[in-house]
Amino acid sequence: MSECPSCGREYLPGTLFCSECGVHLLTGGSLSTEPIPDEELPVSQADPWASALLRETTALSLIPLRIKVLSTGRQIQLPPMAEVYIGRLDEAHGISPDVDLTPDGGLTGGVSRRHCRIHQRGKTYLVEDVGSANGTFRNGQRLTPYLPHVLEHGDELQLGSIKLEVIIHSNFVKSCESQPAGK
Repeated sequence: MSECPSCGREYLPGTLFCSECGVHLLTGGSLSTEPIPDEELPVSQADPWASALLRETTALSLIPLRIKVLSTGRQIQLPPMAEVYIGRLDEAHGISPDVDLTPDGGLTGGVSRRHCRIHQRGKTYLVEDVGSANGTFRNGQRLTPYLPHVLEHGDELQLGSIKLEVIIHSNFVKSCESQPAGK
């Protein structure tokens, strides 16, 4: 049996929290409030999602994708990142999405600050509503929040009342598919 360094109650070895005072019982009986730095942990333990994204994006380069705002004609090249958040800027709360639809009427059009995200899995792009107030629609069908849906060239996305056209650089995709592996 060991003793809690905070209240003195005895506990069995391997117990994580004291049942009396709730303090975290660290191995070896020492009480420390300092967190373990991430750099001391393998990436998979520090952030398991980051290691999976790292493997995925390093294995396959990102396919260029643009969106066209149908009401204004503005075309936006998505940043070359594994995932991109689309929404509207809110400087007062420090919310800055990767793609800001404020200039296209995002506020009056019902676009949430963080409305949806687009990410690439292999050669496929996926869109996912991230709990927006007015919903995300793909080709007229409302998306279930937090459930990814496949995006294809020419798809129409609607965020609130703002309609977007998906433009996947098909020439790039076709040239990548026609080349033998390793070239």
